This record gives sequence, structure tokens and C-alpha cells, in this order.
Amino acid sequence: MDRLKTNAISALVLITWLAGADACGQTTTPAAPPSRATIAATGREMESKVLVDDFSGPLRLAASPTGQTLYTLRLEARDVLGIDLEDPTKRWTAVPTMPGGDPKALGVIDSSTLALVVRENETWSIRVHRLPAPGSPGAADSVQSVKLGTSAASNAEPRVVVSPARDWLAVTGLPAPMPKILRLTITGARLGTPSERRCPPLGDRPEAVTVGTSGEWGVFLPATPDAAGSGSFFSWLSPSGGQRLLHTETGLERVVAAACCRETGLLWALAGGAIGGGAEGLWRVDAAYVEGRQVTRPVSIAAFPAPTAVVCLPNGEVAVSYGLETSRIVRFTPRAGGTKEPDR
Repeated sequence: MDRLKTNAISALVLITWLAGADACGQTTTPAAPPSRATIAATGREMESKVLVDDFSGPLRLAASPTGQTLYTLRLEARDVLGIDLEDPTKRWTAVPTMPGGDPKALGVIDSSTLALVVRENETWSIRVHRLPAPGSPGAADSVQSVKLGTSAASNAEPRVVVSPARDWLAVTGLPAPMPKILRLTITGARLGTPSERRCPPLGDRPEAVTVGTSGEWGVFLPATPDAAGSGSFFSWLSPSGGQRLLHTETGLERVVAAACCRETGLLWALAGGAIGGGAEGLWRVDAAYVEGRQVTRPVSIAAFPAPTAVVCLPNGEVAVSYGLETSRIVRFTPRAGGTKEPDR
């Protein structure tokens, strides 16, 4: 029988650590898709709490560095709301609706600055906004706009990824013929020139991109034609993008978003399910070491329809949004005795 060892996938790049990881032996049965009234967290992994249940249209999420504020881009309303995570009933407009602009993605640079990817006609740009104090009725001021490129496509779903040190950010998911990934340095509240330098050279457009605890790239890629039926692949690449550290099947299908949490090193993915009938929703993607071979093992945490965004919060928590016509935001908290940070 194969000897199976598991832990957080961020540790897969540390081969010697993997060889000494504690055996887990836990299996998880995916939950059935819940109704709009409830959401099911599987097993002993996480408990859930609904933060928002009344937003229209799909959402994008980003959290402040302290984790006290959750910023929500409402794609239908074209504005950004701030939500106090201590009291989610406290909400305020951080960036109002943009005349002529169609914001598609957001990322938080620091506690007073956020960046929005905006489409205006066929021009795509990233705009930096200086935020008012939390709860302030004043709207954020735009302090910079950087052109990313042009494309006639209107159905793209870009994402913003911010490095752990907050010294660069990347924009992924831009439509062709624009690059698959663009990287911009961060200096204070200013962004540098978009560049493909230090970005992974990818053959396919990625399904989702995140960044690891040491600045390495984490990339979910669609299955290649010669690997039909295997689901999405996952790769860790060096911070420079030039060296592949890991490439493995995940068993997941249709990955739409991912996040690697700095505090725990755990990798989270929103996916449309798993090979063999796994449920659509939130998954934790664990590392596994089977007879000298590195693999991944997706663990279903909660099932829900049409996942749209996932973001890390302090203390091992994550927030997710789901829904297209009416959206819900849910915070997941590790249960006592649940998955902990890997012992490195």
C-alpha cells in the first residue's frame, strides 16, 4: 500500500520538509450543494458565518493588511464598498461608481491605498485610489492611472495579486492579445511600468494565480489536450518566474480563483468541482508525498454555487463570495483542532 503523507501545498517546494511531514490519514466527503439559506462546511475543518447576504451581481474581494476591513467590488454597481469585519453591518462607499469606467478587479496595496483594474471602451488600465479613513463618507481619490493595453473583448475576468511584501502586484486574466500576466512594482502609492519581466512564461492562459509566502508564483493551469480528464494542473514557480519548482495534477475542475495565506501557508481554491463528482465551492489544496512522488490532494471545505472570489484573513480565516444574480460573502474560521500551519 502506498504510504501517504500530507500537509499544506506551499511546503511542496521544500522536499526535505515533505519527507518528514506528519501523516494525516484524514479523508473528506464533499458536501452536497446547499440552498441559498444555508452553507455547509465539511467535517471538522472549518465553521462558517455569513457576512453579507444582500448584494446584487457578482463580487470581487480584497482585504486590508490588518484584516480589519474587507473591500468588495460590486461588478454590477461598479463601486467598491468597505465592510468592517468586526461588525459587517458597518459599510461605506470607498470608491463610488465611475462614470464611463467599468472596474473589473481590485487589490489592496496598503491600508490607505487600493488598485482597480478598469475597462473603458477598449482600453484597460489599473488605477490607484487613496482611501479615506474606514467608515468615512468621503470617496477615495484617484492618484494614478497606468495603461495596461487594449482589447475589444468585454467578458474577461482579470484578477489582482499583491506580493506578501507589498512591493509588487500582478494583473492576470486580461483578454487577448494582452499578456497572460503583467507585473508592476509598488513604490509607496505609485505603480511602475507594466512588464512581463519576472513573470512565468506560460503556454496557456492560467485559470487562477496566487503568490506564495516567499514570493513564489502559484499558477493553476487548464488541462492540456493530451491530459484530458485529469482536471487542472498546479505549478509553483520561483519568484523570478524562470524556474518551475513543482507541476502536478490537482483533480479540480474549472478553478476560478485562488489564495495562499501568508500566516498558514495553506492554499485555497474556488473550483467548479473535482474529477469524480466533487462539489463546486471552496477547496483546500494539500500536498501529498506518495512513495517518493509529489502529488496534491484537494479537500472539499464547503459547497456552494457560482464561486467568485476568495481572500485570506488573519488567524487562518478566509472569506469567499459566491452567486451571480444575488451574492453572499461568507467567512470561514478553522475549528479547534483543525488544520494548522505546517511545522517547517
